[in-house]
Amino acid sequence: MSARVGRRPYDAPVDDLDRVRASYEAFERGDREGALAPFAEDVVWEQAHGLPHGGVYHGLAAVREHVFGPLTRDWWETFAAPPDELLHAPPHVVVLGHYRGVAQRSGAVLDVPFVHVWTFSEGRAIRFRQFLDTAGWNTALAAG
Repeated sequence: MSARVGRRPYDAPVDDLDRVRASYEAFERGDREGALAPFAEDVVWEQAHGLPHGGVYHGLAAVREHVFGPLTRDWWETFAAPPDELLHAPPHVVVLGHYRGVAQRSGAVLDVPFVHVWTFSEGRAIRFRQFLDTAGWNTALAAG
């Protein structure tokens, strides 16, 4: 089932979609803790292996340090991950969107599509998987 961002289909479970939507809204406001609010403390977070910070992280502390930390501290002057579409396939929510940003060192522009797969259990996101064009990400970071 597909749900466009900003609208909820009448028959979709409200909780998971609302949690995911609220997480992306918090991220866009710069509220990193709000973005992480739906996740279980022991979340398994899988970053695309071709990224500088790619790999599997266990727990929110590791995600804060190794995933969220480098984004604006080390790499991007600006960074956004707006969702274009949410797809609900219980217990998963699939998010299609685009990473957009400007690299700190070079000013190169980032604009690459992503897919995020969230897995829920008892109202908490217990797993997060990221898929994207890692070459586009790395090229933007290496430019200049």
